[in-house]
Amino acid sequence: MTVTIESLKDAAASGDPRSQFRYARELLIGTRVRYDSETALRLVEAACSARYPQALLFHATLAALGFGRSQSFEDALGFVEQAAALGDARAQGQLAALGGREGFRAENWLALPSLQKHHDAPRIFTVESFLSRDACAWLIDQTRRRLIPAKVKDPAQGGSGFANYRSNSGAGFSSIESDLVVQMTNLRIATVMNLPIANQEPTNVLHYAPGQEYRPHFDFVTPDEAPAFQRELASVGQRVATVLIYLNDDYEGGETHFPRLNFRYRGATGDALIFWNLSATGQLERQSLHAGVPVVAGEKWILSKWIRERPFPLV
Repeated sequence: MTVTIESLKDAAASGDPRSQFRYARELLIGTRVRYDSETALRLVEAACSARYPQALLFHATLAALGFGRSQSFEDALGFVEQAAALGDARAQGQLAALGGREGFRAENWLALPSLQKHHDAPRIFTVESFLSRDACAWLIDQTRRRLIPAKVKDPAQGGSGFANYRSNSGAGFSSIESDLVVQMTNLRIATVMNLPIANQEPTNVLHYAPGQEYRPHFDFVTPDEAPAFQRELASVGQRVATVLIYLNDDYEGGETHFPRLNFRYRGATGDALIFWNLSATGQLERQSLHAGVPVVAGEKWILSKWIRERPFPLV
């Protein structure tokens, strides 16, 4: 049953911590109710005072991203630790994937990694060990139960739909997902790209079973598609770049192939592939046509991140 925004607000005002957490998210997303970060933070803090684990994990996200307060990774980790101490399995999993109190170093996540350049037009780079194996395993585990068939942009409808040239599945994560591993990954991407985290679309983790593929396509909105997505382009602009993080490597096939460049890449667990969909002068990179070739054996898991020219709305 769908909960109305009015009933959710009332339940939050009555002191129910689950409703306080849920209504706080609505206040930050700002689609069903007017954006109000101050009230959202007060509600999250109240739910945390009631020792509600999901609110503690959400507070960790807000602390890491600096919503309404100074950015604090120490506070973020502390909130995850509190939820873990309450027995929350997701908090315990996040804490382990981050290396625990002893192994978590925010400065390592935010350090600029070494990039290997492969092409100039489009600009293509790879990064070894962009994420730890523990973080990759956590992201796969969190995706398994959420998989749905993957969609593509549908210019006929102005939204998204299914297409015969894409057969894989995937799952999306909220921009303010209550998961410190997801948020630290987003922050690391922002660092390496030198672009605001606000410009990132929500994280997607993709799954390819044997035989599944994503045939050659562009990540930018093509001129043919543009009329159906005029409002979107006016608001957030083009997809300037794509970051792919390989979450496992125990499969065969499944390379990322750029047919116009005769370039293929298949990263080891934790490696990243970065390519720009727009040139430095803002032109569409036609050579960025790429494909996820069919997986021959095993399962392929990959994190996909698109980055826009301007801030993307929270979802």
